Amino acid sequence: MRYLILGCAFIAACAGKAPPAQDPLDYLQVGVDPRAEANAIIGDLRQNGFQVGRRIDEAGYVAFDAAAGGDATVRIVTSRGVALSVGTPDARWPERLWVELALEPRPDFDRDGQRDVLVSLRERDRTCLGWVEVNPEGFASEVFRPMAEWGESPCVLEIDPDRPRLLLEVSLPGMSEARVRVPVKGQARAWVLDDSVAAQPHWQNEITRRRQALEVSEKQGQIVRAARLRAEIAWLEQLRNAGAPVLEPADDGEEAR
Repeated sequence: MRYLILGCAFIAACAGKAPPAQDPLDYLQVGVDPRAEANAIIGDLRQNGFQVGRRIDEAGYVAFDAAAGGDATVRIVTSRGVALSVGTPDARWPERLWVELALEPRPDFDRDGQRDVLVSLRERDRTCLGWVEVNPEGFASEVFRPMAEWGESPCVLEIDPDRPRLLLEVSLPGMSEARVRVPVKGQARAWVLDDSVAAQPHWQNEITRRRQALEVSEKQGQIVRAARLRAEIAWLEQLRNAGAPVLEPADDGEEAR
């Protein structure tokens, strides 16, 4: 722009002379335009037989899902290009059958005015949620990662759009058929099992239901089912009374609220 001003001021003196060289900084652009890049990717997918479903346009990113036959994908495009790509089938996650953008409402974990992305991950007998946020630099990262000490095969079933709270289902170690659901909350710079007064009814209900089912199973001689219920009750009691295990946050500088 400064060359344009100088050229106008000295137009008579510059007549017949070669124009000044353009400053390279005038052409410098950092990254890509998320919308233009997303449109290009969508066009490419459509040429390969995919149909695009839901799309989310935020200030710093575009997210969309697409499917073709048994193939499905979710992409998040930022100024850095494709910041996240999740798809099925995926040999790394054989239990995952389908992926798509989850329905509203979406939370805003870091309170930056830009809502996060929830990805619906469908398995054979349940649907889990992946929770992703995009920072100002265009990086996408998981908001929540469970502690291994809480159990195996973790699955986020519900996310509170207004507060850092969620419902997590886990399998007992070595017993994939035994599952429990535990409340989790954000606290300071960590995720912890929720032992607040508000969460106590959930813990009690999970245990009470199993105790009632256990009594029936024992009376009917259902040995395998009774053993599973005892294990689930013991695991719930252990988690509830252990003093909440802590998960260190991802290296994104954000703090749970």
